[in-house]
Amino acid sequence: MPQTDKPPPDMTGPRLVYFAAERTLLTWVRTALGLMAFGFVIDRFELVLRINAQTGSLGQTPPAAYSLWMGTVLVIAGVVMNVVAAVRYLRFAAHYRREADTDPGPGLSQAVLFTAIITLLVSGIVVYLIMLSR
Repeated sequence: MPQTDKPPPDMTGPRLVYFAAERTLLTWVRTALGLMAFGFVIDRFELVLRINAQTGSLGQTPPAAYSLWMGTVLVIAGVVMNVVAAVRYLRFAAHYRREADTDPGPGLSQAVLFTAIITLLVSGIVVYLIMLSR
């Protein structure tokens, strides 16, 4: 086996710390997306109950449904989680650039851009859910 003179990669370098923060941001985004999806499912569950009541599968009509509001609250909580995660990440990145005296990468990361796009799209879904209930 030939031996190389290359040193092993630095596993504690400044870029790796920065990338770990970006992975954490994406984990929060994934969690928020799950929360938003669950909120949308809860909202649509009322529709399933109404259809089952109309076809006679349940035998009676369901009581007054609160699934729209419970689902909307979960979707809004997911949006808030996305915004908080992005703000925390941006604050960390700014602090890290000052303290580590290094530039870990280009300006606005793809993760923050993705978080902003998801937040805008889901905000539209929240408006849609509320308008649909009227």
